[in-house]
Amino acid sequence: MAIIFKLKEVIEEKGFGDVPYRKLAEDIGISHVPLWKMINGKPYNPSLEMLDKLCRFFKCQPGDIFQYKRG
Repeated sequence: MAIIFKLKEVIEEKGFGDVPYRKLAEDIGISHVPLWKMINGKPYNPSLEMLDKLCRFFKCQPGDIFQYKRG
C-alpha cells in the first residue's frame, strides 16, 4: 500500500506549472523543502496545517493532492 502525492498534477492543472517551486512555496506560506519533496514524490508527512494551506491556495480538496495505491 502507498499514498502518493499528486501535487505536481494539481500545480499544472491550476496553471502554476511555470512558477519556480521556491516562489510557489513562498506564495503558499510553506517551506520550499517539503513542497519540493511532495512535487517530486519523495517521502514526506505533511501536517494538517500544511494541507490546509495547500488546499486553500489551490482551492482543492485533500483528495486532489493524494492518491492511495495498493501494493
